[in-house]
Amino acid sequence: MSLLKIQNFNKLISDRKLSPIYLFVGEESYLIDLCLRKIEKLLAVGDLNREVFYASETCVENILSSLKTLPFLNNKRVVIVKAFNKIKAIDAEKLTNYLSNIVETSCLILLYSDNFKKETVTKRREFVDKCINSKNCISIDCRKRYKNEIKEFVRNEFTLRGKIVLDDVISMIIDENDSNNLLNISNEIEKLSLFVGKNRKNVTQDDFEKISGYTIEENMYTLSSSLESKNLENSIFIFEKLVSVGEEPLVLLSVISSSIRRMLNAKSVLEEQCISSTKIALRLGVNKFHVEVFLSNLKKHDIKSLKESLKMILEADTIIKTKNGDTISTLEKVILFICR
Repeated sequence: MSLLKIQNFNKLISDRKLSPIYLFVGEESYLIDLCLRKIEKLLAVGDLNREVFYASETCVENILSSLKTLPFLNNKRVVIVKAFNKIKAIDAEKLTNYLSNIVETSCLILLYSDNFKKETVTKRREFVDKCINSKNCISIDCRKRYKNEIKEFVRNEFTLRGKIVLDDVISMIIDENDSNNLLNISNEIEKLSLFVGKNRKNVTQDDFEKISGYTIEENMYTLSSSLESKNLENSIFIFEKLVSVGEEPLVLLSVISSSIRRMLNAKSVLEEQCISSTKIALRLGVNKFHVEVFLSNLKKHDIKSLKESLKMILEADTIIKTKNGDTISTLEKVILFICR
């Protein structure tokens, strides 16, 4: 068997066909969150019948105990295991038996937020393979999308909302947004669908042109996220967009500086002490839904390069304030250095 495509998963959910075990595999956290919400909505479980574990912070006995607990005033209980790509090898091995000995009153959801084909821990890799081939488990492909797949994603999302959209409009939505950020694209789809209203099916280029365009705040956030992920192409694209609408160089430098300082602070905290992702989120002011992506991006940077980036930012600050050079090219050099 192979990983299920998102559109096929959506079809099963539409047909109200549920599985006792789900495995979501891939780096695209937005797709994982989207699918998870659909399952939880269909099961209609409350907090009393929903338990969340982080694989790196618990043992498999706790997960199995939760699965065996009977639901309270409901038919099902949901047990979610996040960051399953970090589960210990011995725990992955122990959990294998559950694939063929499921608890009918529970639904186990495993979130493997990484590329499992790069998995180096044998027992983890074996467990994922067994999940994919198990009749009791539906495994869904949530990897990063290629551009042609993003077009299909946009079309399907409009279809789910009862809308028809032309290829030209789809291309405009993708070009206007960061093609690596499905959350932004999905927000644009939702905004367009609401604008068109319930009584009209077709979404036109005119509709898009009337409501398109990021706010300054959204662009600032996207610039910061792109720097953290070392996405040079998108960082330059957003930077030029902000410059074109007249954003002040010092404001842009402040956004860049804040992003670097936050990563440097996170690196220091992680090296000094063992701390959970939830506490990292609270300490650094990172949205709890984005903390896993932030920590994944953090691995692309090291303390030495982050400190060197701060030195360049200080030099750029001097150039901008003294007007002793081309401020735009100076900022571009800083972005290049961070994303190099």
